[in-house]
Amino acid sequence: MSKDKKPAAAVPHVSSSHRAHAQLREQLLRSKFLPGQKINEVALASELEISRTPLREALNRLVAEGLLVDRGRGFSVPGLEPDLVFDLFQARVEIECATVRLACERAEPAELEALSAFLDESMAESPDASVDRLIELDIRFHDTIAELSGNKVLRQLLSNLNDRIHLIRWIAMEGRRNDTQGQHREILDHIRAGDTAAATAVMREHILHRKEDILAAIKAAYGHVYTLSSA
Repeated sequence: MSKDKKPAAAVPHVSSSHRAHAQLREQLLRSKFLPGQKINEVALASELEISRTPLREALNRLVAEGLLVDRGRGFSVPGLEPDLVFDLFQARVEIECATVRLACERAEPAELEALSAFLDESMAESPDASVDRLIELDIRFHDTIAELSGNKVLRQLLSNLNDRIHLIRWIAMEGRRNDTQGQHREILDHIRAGDTAAATAVMREHILHRKEDILAAIKAAYGHVYTLSSA
């Protein structure tokens, strides 16, 4: 090798297990699998072009994240049992109230200005934006609040909860764009004012938590995924 020629930079190695986990996670969030559906490991291994061992590692990781269920003799997609969905939303409410409270105490003015600029951009999004895009913007707002809280554990827990209730949030977002954006701005205004009680109250109201609303979203979610499966 020439003295002037530098060796090529090493390309980070991504294991087949990690790659399978990323692909399956995306498919689960996109509702490729039906609630309660059993996972066909043989078909998946063929589709992903990997052996059963790394596939099993990926599946077990998804179980740990709550995105799959280990039935003992195989894996399946979690169902949309109302009691579980209620618990997930209740947990989200408490975590988000904690992060907004901490953000009121810890966020720097420059960070809040950046969040305000992001809200301006998201509110200017095309009226024809897809629900997927609206969910992306919504998640980014809430994740930023969690980041400003300075608590990495709460932020990680919130991320996992968002994955587990992604479909319900997707359904609930339809038709709520204006309300959602307005509440985001209200939450930010209270954080800027250091009004912890008001910021927490709006955050609690902002998150879907009434049982009748969650039940309606669950019913709509089933209709959505079964329509996709028969298309």
